[in-house]
Amino acid sequence: MKGDLNMNANNIFIINGNLTKAPILRQTEKGRSFCYLNIAVDNGHSNDSKPDYITVTVWGKQAENASKYLIKGQHVSIAGSISSYIDKDRKLHISLIALDIEYGRKPAISKEKELPIEHEIQKECIEEAVSDPIPEPDSIEPPEEYFDEEPETPEI
Repeated sequence: MKGDLNMNANNIFIINGNLTKAPILRQTEKGRSFCYLNIAVDNGHSNDSKPDYITVTVWGKQAENASKYLIKGQHVSIAGSISSYIDKDRKLHISLIALDIEYGRKPAISKEKELPIEHEIQKECIEEAVSDPIPEPDSIEPPEEYFDEEPETPEI
């Protein structure tokens, strides 16, 4: 993997798996592009084990490229960081943010079509998704009031 990922940091995850569906590009109300990558990852515990399903958030130009070039079933390797915060209801939110994505092999496609049907449907939906901004997801960044209070210092 390449990119600006600092491998000396402690807050790193690496995932290798296949996309369970094609990413759809979205935009926040402020116009920032993002998409979610839903990935099936082999947990490797035993031969009859089921995969883990993990969602990773991709932002900016990288999100635009992912929605344009990645298709359902494609293998990806992702390195990134973990983001977390506690909301006003004391609920913990954890997000996996992609910093580097390596595009792997694509699934086999039929000789009749150049691209799988899912990719064609995705192309039609991209313009709709981009033209209809949605609010920024709460699980990505803490709400503004999160920064208003000083964190409590535990008594020793």
